[in-house]
Amino acid sequence: MKRIAGIAILVAAAGACGGGRAIDHDGGPDGAGGIGPGVGGGGGTGAGGAAGALGPRLIPGGGIGDGPIKGSLNVFVIDEDTRNLLSSAAVRVGAASELEPCQALTDSTGLARFSSAGQSPDGGTGGAGCKLLNGPVTLTVSASGHAPATWIGVNGGNLTVQLRAISSPPIARATVMGTIAGWDAMPAPAVNHNRLALIGASSNPGLTDRANNMDQGTRSVDVDVGGQLYPVDIASNVCVRNSNPAAMVNDCNWVLTTHTGPQAHFAILLDQDTKGTDDETDDTTVVTGWAIKTGLSFGAGSTTSGESIDPIADGDMQSFMASFATGPAGLDYIVGYPVLDLGAEGRITIILPTLDSTSKMTRVPRLTGPLAAGHYDLTATAVDDPTKSLPATITLLRNVNPSSTVAVTSWLPPPTGVATSNGVFSFTPASGATLHAAELQTMDGQRRWAITIFDGSTSFTLPGLSPDPLPLGTIRYAVSALRIPGVDLRNLVFDQLGDVVTDISTDAITYSR
Repeated sequence: MKRIAGIAILVAAAGACGGGRAIDHDGGPDGAGGIGPGVGGGGGTGAGGAAGALGPRLIPGGGIGDGPIKGSLNVFVIDEDTRNLLSSAAVRVGAASELEPCQALTDSTGLARFSSAGQSPDGGTGGAGCKLLNGPVTLTVSASGHAPATWIGVNGGNLTVQLRAISSPPIARATVMGTIAGWDAMPAPAVNHNRLALIGASSNPGLTDRANNMDQGTRSVDVDVGGQLYPVDIASNVCVRNSNPAAMVNDCNWVLTTHTGPQAHFAILLDQDTKGTDDETDDTTVVTGWAIKTGLSFGAGSTTSGESIDPIADGDMQSFMASFATGPAGLDYIVGYPVLDLGAEGRITIILPTLDSTSKMTRVPRLTGPLAAGHYDLTATAVDDPTKSLPATITLLRNVNPSSTVAVTSWLPPPTGVATSNGVFSFTPASGATLHAAELQTMDGQRRWAITIFDGSTSFTLPGLSPDPLPLGTIRYAVSALRIPGVDLRNLVFDQLGDVVTDISTDAITYSR
């Protein structure tokens, strides 16, 4: 029985499948996260407001546009998960030390407008006669039930700021039930071996990490012990067949909880050698094949049964090789994952077997048939200790050729000197970074303040807010560096940034308050 329960460890890895957004839209590091880059935002002034004022323009998903700031500033505030406009959000223009900050509340359309002119612009309450609208500004946005965001040195006349809800809203999800075609006809596993399959869904880069990494729960399978059936719980998205005549099980009726919209489903087929012991530490697991089904789409709350995922023929698999430059000082544990990008149907991360400094080759589905329009990327990470997530650096190589060795030739080192004292937060920037972002988190990783630095500042203080968004106790202060070649920091569409960020690195400290 223990051998069946032990496969839950592998399912935790299946939750990492996806390769969704490597960065968060508002610039705060989320483990190894940050913003979500793409260039855009463009011009367009619109009409309305005080004479000569820049017309307000919502940037879907968040972003910066119409810089530089010249006498007027429009700020939309939206919820990160739902994208709903947030009314009565407080917008403060001015650094924490500013004696005369400009302040306004967003109106019913989520808009706060600021003008250097004496008359009040249309949109929000307050905002007239602001003396700070002549170039880059520091902006802090807060709303009830959300973690505030501070942007330092931002220089766009139209801003759309995302705030993450502290208590995140429910995620739209669908339930799918199915099997792997030909499961029962596959050769029986050898003595002391289990055949396993991990089923997952491609990630959607347009959704949040929560939507792309849903808990799968468990389901019950029958184990035959001497002709008596006993129910045993396993992870819902797993198939299992063993070779132990004393406790037989063979079940591939998986249940997958997935996100909504277009997607592909996949199964990683595995052979687990238990060595005939109950000691899971001596187990070895080998990937024996893949199965993929494309062309899927599901609505919120839907339940679909009867799905069958077809295994990929061995001739439609190919080798994928990678090489890795030595990591930054102290970050000598390196792993890499090929990522199959299927466009609108999302991304599938090839999590097994893991590429590293010694095992540099894996096998991946060939880009043929229903996968012909896809392409491969490579995500590589360097850390100091595989049991600790930070410090870390991630590099993202896109549109790589899987028929040639994919080389990671350089890394972005993490910020160093991360420190805080007497309300001043500081760090030493990473050489080669385009910008830096910081986040204040609870120890369970919940964001409580996000900070994005556009002007190269290496220290900052935060304004006092009421109620105080930071709880008493231990706080994690994380700083991320991002490299975004060719980006214009005055014109950004955050939803597009995930396609152009090449490197993200992060380190963190903790402090008490």
